[in-house]
Amino acid sequence: MVGAVATPVGATGVLPPDNPATNVVPSPNFLSSGLCHDTSVATPCTNPCVRLVGPRSNLRPVFPSFSGTPTCTQFLLRALNVARADEELPAIVLPTNWFQLKPQEQIFVIVDLERTARGLPPYLGLNRQLHASAQFAAAHEADPGYARGFGAGLDSGGVRGMGSTFATGYSALEADYVWMYEDGWGGSSSSTPNLACTSADALGCWGHRDQLLGYDGTYNFGVGLHCTTCEMGTGFAIVNGTGAFTSLIELPAGSPPPMYFTWANNVLPFLTTSQSTAG
Repeated sequence: MVGAVATPVGATGVLPPDNPATNVVPSPNFLSSGLCHDTSVATPCTNPCVRLVGPRSNLRPVFPSFSGTPTCTQFLLRALNVARADEELPAIVLPTNWFQLKPQEQIFVIVDLERTARGLPPYLGLNRQLHASAQFAAAHEADPGYARGFGAGLDSGGVRGMGSTFATGYSALEADYVWMYEDGWGGSSSSTPNLACTSADALGCWGHRDQLLGYDGTYNFGVGLHCTTCEMGTGFAIVNGTGAFTSLIELPAGSPPPMYFTWANNVLPFLTTSQSTAG
């Protein structure tokens, strides 16, 4: 159900010290259907995102291409908050307009919630040029590249500031979990969603997390941890029955170009007081 690829930018180097020591196994495990009972109609499986299909004599659990139901969302959110507790981060409380947001907008929101919880400034908003690149990449199950029509500025290392990620799954929260908490070595290639993390000490490990947080080191340069002018583009598509999620972050060369969805106008008013203060 899950796959992800990080695109290296730059030469070799060390990873940020705040990455988890190991992958955090999801609890509850949204990657498993759990126990299923055909007598239950609403949520037949332990994982409420999963449904049973087929004749009654041969029912089988099936993961959705996408699920944004409240029960599925809360199930995924529980796993995210368990993982965040390991880093002594506060539990995520989604904005009150979460269920009115498109999957692409949800990706932007959850990325900024991850940043602001760590004391980093939020990315400003969604830009149409960046969105076009991210949406094209999602439809082709690939990492987004630099967006046409968006002038990217240079980061502190003299590289055009950009970060991008791709993952498959059935929820923006699942994509966030894989990027942020299961992006390291899983013990074997079959249990490691990050295809660039080929061993415990591979430089590609935690590359998605680095990109989303803006790490500006010597590998996966990103846009800079403390970027205050960066904008995002996000994509979502269902490809061969599976959701594909992408994110693209770019540092503008000058003043931030116009955006159609912003942290200040479309997210901040819908957060609790403590979250608003953090952002």
